[in-house]
Amino acid sequence: MTELAPPPSRAEPPVAAPPGSTISSVATLAARAKNRRRRERGAVLGTQFCIALLLLVGMYALNATAGNLTMPSPLAVFDQSVKMWSDGTMIKALGESLTVLGLGFLLSATTGIAVGILLGGFRFMGRVMDPFVNAMNSTPGAAFIPLIIVWFGLYTEAKVVVVWNAALFPILINTAAGISNANKDLVEMARAFGANRATLFWKVMVPDALPSILSGLRIGAAISTVGTVIAELTMAQSGLGGLLIAAGNRFQMDRYFAVVIVLMALGTIITALLRLAERRIGRWRLSLADGR
Repeated sequence: MTELAPPPSRAEPPVAAPPGSTISSVATLAARAKNRRRRERGAVLGTQFCIALLLLVGMYALNATAGNLTMPSPLAVFDQSVKMWSDGTMIKALGESLTVLGLGFLLSATTGIAVGILLGGFRFMGRVMDPFVNAMNSTPGAAFIPLIIVWFGLYTEAKVVVVWNAALFPILINTAAGISNANKDLVEMARAFGANRATLFWKVMVPDALPSILSGLRIGAAISTVGTVIAELTMAQSGLGGLLIAAGNRFQMDRYFAVVIVLMALGTIITALLRLAERRIGRWRLSLADGR
């Protein structure tokens, strides 16, 4: 009697994970990422604190071995800072420097973004102007100071021009690069829907280039701070640069370092604000790319 063969076995269908376990795993991963970011933030802050502590110890050690002329003690710098803030010297100088810095940076940001959009959006114009922009960018800004003094004098107008000249080209070049390297798929899609040149500029290319533009603004802001001090040192001495050169000429190193700390804090705050804006724009682009 012939034995019947067993029927072929069928593959068992995959068992889908219950929805609750998927949500739980996602929540676990999110919690781990949050804890990792918290630990990393703590490690960064701890390392920064250690570096600052080492700098203070180094200042004390150098002051003890080489004297006040080489390195003032941190306590003397602190006392001088309190004195300068209390009598209004630092507030007045900071206001003068912020006026020059703000006007120069605003002028450089406006012109740099406008010209960068034109050079990046119009290929022919960009190719024509590229060697001239590179030539001006590679020329040291200090080379133009005598000419600026002849044209604008020694006071606020000339200082604003020095800051504008220093910060213009990083903003212009980053803006032009961001516009010319805009997402080609978005540009072609907009053209397919009948978008004109103006719509492409303001609705597609400029929003896509915003992170690059903000990077240029961040670099320009740091250079503007340097340009402000250079202008105040080489022209009519005023502001924080004037305090620097006055303290240096009198070898008042505690007063000198008090001004340097204000300059460092000013540059750090401006850069941090622009970096925060850059991160916000970066998150917006990521959400747009994910289709959310």
